[in-house]
Amino acid sequence: MWKQSNILANTASRLGLPDGPILKKAEELLRSLHSKGSLKSISDVAQTILCLDLAATQTTDAFDKETAIKLSGLKKSAYQTSLHTIEKMLGLEKALTVSDLCVQLSCTEAKAVAEEILDKYINSHKMLNDLSHPQYVAAAVYSACKSLNLKISKQQFIETSRLKPSQWKELSLEFEKFASTLESGFKRNKKIDTKNTPEVVTVTEEKVVLKRKDPEEVEEYDVWRQRILNEAYAALKSKEATEKS
Repeated sequence: MWKQSNILANTASRLGLPDGPILKKAEELLRSLHSKGSLKSISDVAQTILCLDLAATQTTDAFDKETAIKLSGLKKSAYQTSLHTIEKMLGLEKALTVSDLCVQLSCTEAKAVAEEILDKYINSHKMLNDLSHPQYVAAAVYSACKSLNLKISKQQFIETSRLKPSQWKELSLEFEKFASTLESGFKRNKKIDTKNTPEVVTVTEEKVVLKRKDPEEVEEYDVWRQRILNEAYAALKSKEATEKS
């Protein structure tokens, strides 16, 4: 126990973590982890760092992941895999949601589109039994961001998905097909630029006047087209009647 506490204190110091709730939580997680059996493939230092990572998430303390990976002696992919293994062993695993990931990756404007893409995917794959796996949420948000032309880091999505690059490529391509079936309104940024607002034609007896319509009042194209045709036809009939009289 002394050795474990010593490793924890030294590791926390090297990571610049404060002595307080995060250390107490990490120590609690380490005790729980050891009670469930040892992980022979992961060193004591690596286990300590991984528990500190999980503790930081719970206490919302800042955590230097890059330094932690270097100190753990693990490759980045192995670090993430080990972190999720311990997380699962300790019952800390929580299903990732579209909303969570959008906030985490600063792409909240993609939330509605991502949720619709994910719904379409789930509805077409009724036999899925691992929906809690983050790969689906990651692929949905990634596809939504691409369709909305948002700047994103592909690597962050791959890491979140917990898939190998080849597996990610296959899944993301499948999700992009679902994204392409959404109506065009979801494929562009929803910010309306008044410079690009459709112009509405108002027909009078003397001349045709172009008037820019307020963005919030833009009509559906079919409705607008029919209204314009009706107004033009009425104006022409009125003019013909005037000329005849």
